[in-house]
Amino acid sequence: MIVSFLIVHAMSLSGGLDQALSPCNVLLVGNFCAAMLVLTLFKPASILREISELPWSIKGLMLLDGALTALISALIFTGLEYTTASNAILIGRMAPVLYALIGALALGTVLARPVWIGNGFIIVGVLMIVLFSTGGNVNKGDAMMIASTFVFSIVSIIGKKLVARKISMPVLLFARNLSGSVIFFFVAIYLFGVHHFADVFAGSLWMVMVVYAGLIIVVSQWLWYKASAELSSVSMGRWASPAPLVGLTFAYFVNNNIPDSKQLIAGVVILVGIAITTFGKPAPGTQVAEDKRETSSKADLLMQGDNVVSPSV
Repeated sequence: MIVSFLIVHAMSLSGGLDQALSPCNVLLVGNFCAAMLVLTLFKPASILREISELPWSIKGLMLLDGALTALISALIFTGLEYTTASNAILIGRMAPVLYALIGALALGTVLARPVWIGNGFIIVGVLMIVLFSTGGNVNKGDAMMIASTFVFSIVSIIGKKLVARKISMPVLLFARNLSGSVIFFFVAIYLFGVHHFADVFAGSLWMVMVVYAGLIIVVSQWLWYKASAELSSVSMGRWASPAPLVGLTFAYFVNNNIPDSKQLIAGVVILVGIAITTFGKPAPGTQVAEDKRETSSKADLLMQGDNVVSPSV
């Protein structure tokens, strides 16, 4: 929703220069500002020392985490140029579902029947949105949104493994955003040339991005990492359930984006899935077994040391 707001109001937010708030500029400057904010708010020497003491396998995993995080943002920013904010929000609901399912499989969690049934409804609802809005053909924007949900699930699993290694929060936030910004910069230059960032210092881009980085990037990532340290992947997906309702509400008030009848029908299917997943009663002991199994997996990760990183992540 915030990304959509930046795109819609690019001219006014950047001082009349539409290109200053281009997706590439926002990704580059937003992530860089987030990294610098973390470095400023916490002790730079402490952050850099902790990073230097980490094994190379973990450093590589943090680089991958940053690169994939930048890819998610790139897919969402670009996708919003070809689809509506309402579609993006509803399709994005599949991200925590995939994280719950893939994370559970990766960590050996046994899923209760309501989780399977509810998540099935959510996936069907997302597919209805894609097919209804495109007449049976997946358009470029919706395809990018779907791709972003898969990348999100992978990034979330990587983040959970990093949290399990007891790496401090400032280090995780700094490494994710700085590596994402640097990797994205060189990839964009390779693909489009240096001139692609010609307006990176134009208008009020940096002032807008400092606020965006502090309120949206740093705070949201901090909360996600904290929750990831305490909750299982299935519980994370469950607590993310209100996101589509909140997103659609803000999309209406901020961007005046009103869902059409087909989107509302698909939204109802998604809400049914959310209700089943959230309020369905699992078999006795299932939730306890889930939390114990994932806690055991975290302990195993800590005991494995450097071998925690595998190509399958």
